[in-house]
Amino acid sequence: MSSTTTLLRRSLRFRVLAVFVFAALVLYRLCFYPSSTPTWLPLPSQQPSDVDVYRTNATLGFGAIYVVSGNNSPRRHGLLQAANVTELEFTIPSQPTWPEATLARHPKLGKGSLMAWLGHLHTLRQFIASGAETALVLEDDVDWDIHLRSLQAPLVATAVRALLSPDLHPAADLFPTPEAAAQRYPYGPPAHWDLLYLGHCGDYFHGMDRGFDDGHVHPSDLAREQHISFNDSSLPAPADLHPWTASLLRNLGVPPRTRLVHRSVFPLCTFAYAVTRSAARRMVEDLVSLEEEVHTAYDVAILIACRDKGLKCYTVNPELFHHVPGKSMIGGVDNNTHLPPVDAMAQKQVELRHETPNIGCGFWGGGFAFPDGDDRQLEYLRTEVGRKGNCLKKGR
Repeated sequence: MSSTTTLLRRSLRFRVLAVFVFAALVLYRLCFYPSSTPTWLPLPSQQPSDVDVYRTNATLGFGAIYVVSGNNSPRRHGLLQAANVTELEFTIPSQPTWPEATLARHPKLGKGSLMAWLGHLHTLRQFIASGAETALVLEDDVDWDIHLRSLQAPLVATAVRALLSPDLHPAADLFPTPEAAAQRYPYGPPAHWDLLYLGHCGDYFHGMDRGFDDGHVHPSDLAREQHISFNDSSLPAPADLHPWTASLLRNLGVPPRTRLVHRSVFPLCTFAYAVTRSAARRMVEDLVSLEEEVHTAYDVAILIACRDKGLKCYTVNPELFHHVPGKSMIGGVDNNTHLPPVDAMAQKQVELRHETPNIGCGFWGGGFAFPDGDDRQLEYLRTEVGRKGNCLKKGR
């Protein structure tokens, strides 16, 4: 065999190998780092196994979880029990006693609304002082699903990364592998977002000036917004979602048991939101600082900052956190006993399901309560409910 023939064959084998390697690299890039924003993310729909059950840390992938809670809030005990079962780590800053002069500065705001606003600002300042890059801020009357840490938060983190950080290259010096990038920034680098609505009472696209009959929104409304969708088997069936949420998703053309992450359009309520340190600083110094005269509530001020003042906000829809049914402490302070329209619409469904709106298997109602100090019962609930995701409620 001549040396020329040998060289040609080697060259051919080399070319074939090079083409194969190149194709593999292209496929890898398309799978993990798409060049354009996808609209559907094929994430696992099955329940996680015991091996991969805790894919987020005790702060759901954020630097910390802060809770806005009055010092004597009666809601704190139930909140902490739920956190113990799902093994979440909370920081609850002690709230100052607000001087009457401070509470009188904004007479057009109810006292309860103003105290809640001040509580959020105080919590944001604690986060800024901590030096952490991101934080999740919760109000103390929220409920969540037992699959929050084991399934829902990992799915949302993956979706947010795919939507906002598709070009995060694994070969960068800072992130030698995709796993390292995800571990450092589960929701993508903080420079890519300012605020993530994880708990709200609706982001309804058209605001509240229209009803929810068929035709109030269309798939084209969703197509206009930066978004991604993914299957989440822990979501309730459409018939068990809040009626307005079910109508929104149906009219947008979203399949059952599918969540969206989309650019915020008209988000209401601040039950749970993640925020970056730089965004928190902008909020307390300018966007929601209370330095100017205000006529609205804290959540409306955040909505306006997202819509009109350049805050990069994204919504998880349906939400992961919702406030528990019951009397509002703000309403109690302000002598307002009327249910907000969103709550009134879901009241009958809540009574029938015995669940918080848009929550599949939650903690409201005491289904997973345990005696204080009963470590054996707590460990059982952590294993079966928090880690394995077994809804042990009667008939479930």
